[in-house]
This record gives sequence, C-alpha cells and structure tokens, in this order.
Amino acid sequence: MSGCLAPFPRFTGAELCQTPDSEPDWWTSDNSNGRAAAQLACRRYPSREECLVWAIDHPTDVGDAIWAGATRSRRSQLRREFTTAAPKELK
Repeated sequence: MSGCLAPFPRFTGAELCQTPDSEPDWWTSDNSNGRAAAQLACRRYPSREECLVWAIDHPTDVGDAIWAGATRSRRSQLRREFTTAAPKELK
C-alpha cells in the first residue's frame, strides 16, 4: 500500500487545465509568466480543493507542475504543516 489516500479530483471539464484550447505548458513551464497564468486560472474552479489535496498526497506524481494554483514548494510547505498538525496515532 502506498499510503496515499486522496482520490483523483473530479474535474468537470470546464477547468482551464482540462479544456482542449488551453495552453498545457502553463502548468509545467519554467517560465514565470506561464506559471503565474496557471496559478490564476486555478483559483476560480470549484475542484481546486480536491486538486490540491490530491497533489499534496501524491508529490511524486505531480512533480514540479502547478496543481490547484500551488507550486511544488507551496505543496511541500502545506504537507509539512499538515504532518506537524496531524494527531498522533494511538498505540
């Protein structure tokens, strides 16, 4: 078992990252303008929270791409905060 619990986000197809006429390089670009455009595009979709949870739970799968408007470093920060705040397992 991998330890990942979050299900893949349920996209509606209206998300800019899912539309055929979108610019797919925005989400994976090294160009700061493209990445900024991806971050802005993600902010207005209801599936953003599901997307972020999945991305935090699957860091290897998402790599350096923008997911839910979050960069790899932001997701790492959130993962650390969540791990620190999570209740300890009962023995």
